[in-house]
Amino acid sequence: MRAYQQIRGGLIRLLEWLLIAVVIVITLDVLWGVTSRSLGNLVTYVNKTGNFAWLRPIIPWLPEGQAMYTDELARMLLIWITMLGGALAFAKKAHLGVDFFVGKMRPDARKTLAIVVQCITIAFAVAAMMIGGFMLAQDQWAQKLPTMPWLTKGMIYSVIPASGFFILMFSIEQLVAVIRPPAEKE
Repeated sequence: MRAYQQIRGGLIRLLEWLLIAVVIVITLDVLWGVTSRSLGNLVTYVNKTGNFAWLRPIIPWLPEGQAMYTDELARMLLIWITMLGGALAFAKKAHLGVDFFVGKMRPDARKTLAIVVQCITIAFAVAAMMIGGFMLAQDQWAQKLPTMPWLTKGMIYSVIPASGFFILMFSIEQLVAVIRPPAEKE
């Protein structure tokens, strides 16, 4: 059990650091996209109007418009943040839960409902995220992105089965935790 806890803790730290890195990259990407678009508008304005002639020497080094890859990279990273963030939230039991009515149930009914919910989550993680996500990633593996030809849509979508695996693992852990104690201790 201690080895599992160490592995679990390591996976959670990995997810946290990966999400931190992705959020930093998406922030820099969006910032560069906005900056390059603004500088491109400035270049167009100076070239059309002739105003700010003192900028002419540096215009050749300024971008002529928004960097082409910034939108696509931001979309890709948002997919990764969503999937990995959902898995991390599930691990920390920080996901959205509406338990107003559940709190009004008897302990044995709450336990039964918690077991049903975990079984549904396991089924979803396996069927939709792991199997469906794997099939989606596999189908899209060869489709290159126009602005980043070294990256394929399959590489982007591979985060879906990966996060499905994490959700499955954490859901099984929560199911065992629900089943183990008697209903009165819930």
